[in-house]
Amino acid sequence: MIPMIPVQLGLLDPLYSLFGWILSSLYTWLGSYGLVIILFTVAIRLVLMPLGLRSQRGTLRQQMLQSEVNAIKRRYPKNQARVQELTQQLYKDNGISMTAGCLPTLLQLAVIWPIIYIFRAPLRYISQVSVHNIARIAELLEGKGLMTAAQVKNVAMMDIPVLNGLHTSGSVLQESVSNGWIELPQLINTKFIGIDLGMTPAVNPLKWFGPDWKIHLPLILLVVVTMLTYWLQMLIMRKSTAKPEKTREEKERERANPAKRGQNPDPGAGMMKSMNLLMPIIMLFTMFSMPAAMCLYWLFQNVMYILQSLIGYEYYVKPLRLAHAEEEAVYNRSRGRTADGGSEKNVWQSLIAKIKGDRSGE
Repeated sequence: MIPMIPVQLGLLDPLYSLFGWILSSLYTWLGSYGLVIILFTVAIRLVLMPLGLRSQRGTLRQQMLQSEVNAIKRRYPKNQARVQELTQQLYKDNGISMTAGCLPTLLQLAVIWPIIYIFRAPLRYISQVSVHNIARIAELLEGKGLMTAAQVKNVAMMDIPVLNGLHTSGSVLQESVSNGWIELPQLINTKFIGIDLGMTPAVNPLKWFGPDWKIHLPLILLVVVTMLTYWLQMLIMRKSTAKPEKTREEKERERANPAKRGQNPDPGAGMMKSMNLLMPIIMLFTMFSMPAAMCLYWLFQNVMYILQSLIGYEYYVKPLRLAHAEEEAVYNRSRGRTADGGSEKNVWQSLIAKIKGDRSGE
């Protein structure tokens, strides 16, 4: 008797259907599961890249205004409400949206969730095999000892064991095709450059170098390469941050009162540090609990993030640093005429005007 298979319905179902249709069309065209994942990941990141670059630009604006924010805090040390009001007004006057940086993150989460489900159930979402037919095939595989009762019960949410079982048992595949439960073109080939993207990387090191090392070692190497690209992405992101230097006034204040040193830190630094700690954990958890297709997705998402950081550095950060160096050189040449500091200006203030001038192009 075929068990009742629960099918979850939710707000993201339209995305499941859309992404499944796109991946199915790409697989029909390319015939390679790995290339489908790569092309799909690159396309998604290209669509989201303008928002990511806009968020990066907003972060630079906030950094450039940090000295003004610090001045507000010093002026109203005991009036937090006034500090918040003036800071928000300062950001508004300079075209900075406090919610703009959250949008890319929210969209990223909205994209990842359907991808997780699709990679766990490619027969359902990519091959468009009905859940009822998948359950029938699962029951045959259970009878052959190729699936457990728990896997059969969860087959609507994760049909990778069914796909792997069909690749393993020719008799089950033949019977399933004869009964019309699946067609041969719907049988996805998960092999890609010697890696089985339908397998889950093993946590146990003994499996990496055991009898089945040809299966498990490539999977763990894919995990290692993916994590290396993540750390490279973080390194490039830190290097491509145009954090403004302290003004002369701030440096003199710190020399006069060393207790001031280290105060008024970048407000985004704490959040960035938390994300740097959290993201590797999330990535490792998904890579060791899901098919290796998820590893390939993370890998090329990291590659696209690296590309985005390099573009942001070339078009936003590098010009600002060059402009800052030029302004600093001009100021140093004129120090003899402004020894009292009365006519000194904040070199970063002029850069704010440069960025504000670009707002019409957004």
